Amino acid sequence: MDRLTQLRNQYLELTNRELPSLASARKFPVRYNHCFQRIILDNLFDRCWYEVLERKRIPAYQQLSEAQLESAIALANQIIAQPNSFLEQLNQNSLKWRGHQKA
Repeated sequence: MDRLTQLRNQYLELTNRELPSLASARKFPVRYNHCFQRIILDNLFDRCWYEVLERKRIPAYQQLSEAQLESAIALANQIIAQPNSFLEQLNQNSLKWRGHQKA
């Protein structure tokens, strides 16, 4: 298996399984895989991810370079390691970039 495939699999494991499985116990503000992916990708690019990647061509994670995947994986691991306030801030960043910031 090549490096890019390994990174993609690791990213999917984190966002589809590990983070959602922690959501209830840790009382995360989100619980679904697509929410974690939105938060990670938006914060990776410091803007809404679909301003950078194509939305409909292929899945976003398949458009990421090795370096971007490594950064996304590092961010996912930080979410696991850091207090919940870290994820809450990342989520607020994402919502702000999407025009959905809490009042």
